[in-house]
Amino acid sequence: MIIFSKIKAGALQFVLFIGTIIVLLLFAFILINQSHSLFDKQTDIMVDLVRASDNALIESFSMTVQEGNGVDLAGNHGLGIQSKVAKEYWGLLEKRNSVSKKGKLQFEKTAFVGYRNPDIPALYLRDDNRPMVIVGDAKISGDAYLPERGIKIGNIQGYGYTRPQLVYGNTFQSNAQLPELCSQVDQQLKLMTGSTYRPKGNTVTLKQGLLIKNSFKEETIVVQGIDYLDLDKATLVGNVVVWAMDKIHVRATTQLRDVILVAPQIEIEQGTRGSFQAIASERIVVGKGCQLEYPTLLAVHEKNGPGQTVNTQRDPVIAIESGSSIAGAIIYSNKGKSKGLPKYIGIDREATITGEVYCDQALELKGSIYGSVTTGSFISFENGNTYLNHLFNGTINSELLPDEYCGLVYACETTNGIAKWLY
Repeated sequence: MIIFSKIKAGALQFVLFIGTIIVLLLFAFILINQSHSLFDKQTDIMVDLVRASDNALIESFSMTVQEGNGVDLAGNHGLGIQSKVAKEYWGLLEKRNSVSKKGKLQFEKTAFVGYRNPDIPALYLRDDNRPMVIVGDAKISGDAYLPERGIKIGNIQGYGYTRPQLVYGNTFQSNAQLPELCSQVDQQLKLMTGSTYRPKGNTVTLKQGLLIKNSFKEETIVVQGIDYLDLDKATLVGNVVVWAMDKIHVRATTQLRDVILVAPQIEIEQGTRGSFQAIASERIVVGKGCQLEYPTLLAVHEKNGPGQTVNTQRDPVIAIESGSSIAGAIIYSNKGKSKGLPKYIGIDREATITGEVYCDQALELKGSIYGSVTTGSFISFENGNTYLNHLFNGTINSELLPDEYCGLVYACETTNGIAKWLY
């Protein structure tokens, strides 16, 4: 009987190899398990950071946030998360940035914010000691602030008023002064239309087919021209300013999203699509059939000094041609009294504005506004004749403004809603 047998060295090596593999697998299993546990904890923290950033931004609506200075918010529900909200302006839109941190982890969210008014009036017409006249197939649906002398039926070239009611809503008396926009928005508008304005950022040269996609977390990119800029087949997205000393021409082949255009004159070609801010000191023209998405903003600010020439032109300072659709706000600001004919915003037949129109001079409305109008007066040009304070065939309906709309902030109001999350 053999009691002892000699084991070959190769077999021992094989056993040791198998043992080593098993140990490595066990260590790998433990490491994977710990990694999953750590990943789960980090995921939970990130979820808390996302919620904290959302909550901080909403909480900031009830606080005073100064431009350029952030506000610190306390830890969130004992989670040890610190949040900070900062405010600045992107053109005329207020931009808020919310950052939440816990240890080395942080999450950041940025959004355009505005004022959400569930009781937005259909019309606020300044009291200039004369009545408003409504003619043709015009219709006002929603609350209206009217002059003390009220509203009456008129007649233009044989066309009378066709509806049984003058206003389909409650009426209130307006004041001799229009409600003023938020002072910071007014300052931004004056600054960006001033002769000394120059945008800050990394400058690039315009060329056909230019492609720029720039996050709002990065430094601003400026596309500038000395006199005239022709945006042809360009794609510009995000944190981009287009600036020219004379004129910007936007072609239908151009794709713009969230960018700012600044020039004395801005012309938007027929059939253009996109969303952007256009800010001018002289004139903006939106061609036929354009589709400008929310939150588009068109604004003209003119200085009306004592040496201003008499206005004899019938061309609107902001022209929205037929078939165009704009979701957002339109602003014309000219604090003085025009000599001769008032300068005005012109909205053509079959053009639609979903949002707000603010005009401290006159508005010629032939199309439809689903939202609110604040204006100094109305005007209508028919067959060579001028009719002051007449609304002819235009439609204003505040009841069709979407509940989610966040728009212009007035002097007596504060931001309270998210207009758009940014990237």
